[in-house]
Amino acid sequence: MFKYKISVVMPAYNEEEVIEKVVKEFKSIPEVTEIVVVDNNSTDRTVELAKKAGAKVVKESRQGYGFACQTALREAKYDIIFLTESDGTFEAKDVYKFLSYVDDVDLVLGTRTTRELIEHNAKMGWFLLWGNLLLAKLIQLRFWGRTRLTDVGCTFRAIRKDALKKIINKFEVGSSEFSPEMIIISLKSNMRVVEIPVNYKARIGESKITSNFWKSLKVGLKMIKLILTL
Repeated sequence: MFKYKISVVMPAYNEEEVIEKVVKEFKSIPEVTEIVVVDNNSTDRTVELAKKAGAKVVKESRQGYGFACQTALREAKYDIIFLTESDGTFEAKDVYKFLSYVDDVDLVLGTRTTRELIEHNAKMGWFLLWGNLLLAKLIQLRFWGRTRLTDVGCTFRAIRKDALKKIINKFEVGSSEFSPEMIIISLKSNMRVVEIPVNYKARIGESKITSNFWKSLKVGLKMIKLILTL
């Protein structure tokens, strides 16, 4: 029997097409004790369908991925906290990959750079693949010898509750740059960080960021600035 209780948390903004399916998939994992969906001002049926599927729904009125993630992490009650997406891009079964490492490290990051695990039509073209790799290596260079990183933007990760308590009040980024901020703050706090390959699927519905090249580029430039200055 697994000795920890697990919280799965996810931000959500207008994900009515898939939120019910995602919640049910994670809920089917016996080790998962709670699922928290943070509604970031959805205007569709996201809240209704998340509740119907069995999730606890929390409101975050400040618009932004980072704000929603911070609220999600704060709401989690249990020993191991999984941060994931509500868009159907990740496989719930990959939870077990993360659990293999939680006794040895503080933060386990997913990486979407293993070609064999990227589904056809998943939003991981050359620009996103190499862009995320470049940014990840910038962080790795800053913390040389501490960890190996290949994907700064993978938003499927697991953190121990005791480790999260050390860094939760240090987060400041409310937008999409939250992903690298969490990695950098963890490393600056001398946490043990490891990266593992995860399955990556085509999202259901339209991405709020990666559907547009210029939006992706803008986010990437903001991430570079964050990595160099944080």
